[in-house]
Amino acid sequence: MAEAPSNPGTPDAQSLEPAKHARIQVSQGFIAFQCWKLDRAWRRQDPAAKQAQISAFVAACDDASKGLKHFAAFSTAGLKSDVDFILWAKATSLDALHALALKQRSTEMSRWMDLSHNYLAMLKGSPYDQDDKIFKPAEFYKFLFLYPFVKTRAWYALPIAERMRIMRGHIDRAAAYPMVRINTSYSFGIDDQDFVVAFESNEADKFVNLVQELRETESSEYTARDTPMYVGVQMPLAELLATF
Repeated sequence: MAEAPSNPGTPDAQSLEPAKHARIQVSQGFIAFQCWKLDRAWRRQDPAAKQAQISAFVAACDDASKGLKHFAAFSTAGLKSDVDFILWAKATSLDALHALALKQRSTEMSRWMDLSHNYLAMLKGSPYDQDDKIFKPAEFYKFLFLYPFVKTRAWYALPIAERMRIMRGHIDRAAAYPMVRINTSYSFGIDDQDFVVAFESNEADKFVNLVQELRETESSEYTARDTPMYVGVQMPLAELLATF
């Protein structure tokens, strides 16, 4: 799958003028997706002890989330075997994401959990979008579809005009699925992938069809890696942890 722009509307090559280039370099915040796996032995503990640990972990996340712009939890039960749940945090700085992790680490429950993946990225404008529309969690979506994304080096060697031409076809295909919201963030230098791509939707079947169509675009030829892929169902964190 090719890099997914935040919204439809591709400019022509001449529109990437110095002012635009400078604007898309400005950070609009940082984002992290924590993919957690619980020790099976934890589930066999006394129910009262488990509840106390859940309450403390949720309280730690609630306290840390005061310094965040967005915080949400997603269950992967029945959807992915190597991750039990995903926590999505957005902040204005890396310090706030670091503070969240320190709060989580201070809890008893954290001793029973492994962070399988921690996808980190920065939010900023896309060079392929006419408008710089940065992820803003304005409404609730039931499903999260998440994956790290790496382009081939050949992609970055292409002239910007050629990349824009290729992305135009990609965007046109995606525009037919307005029920799927696309969020792209940038990981250059701060994580192992180029981008973190997060789709939100209330219609899982539409997302499957969208991804299948995007495989047929020219931009997909420049995909080096777009796995692992994760699907989550949004739930309140306390309610989610009570299912274990």
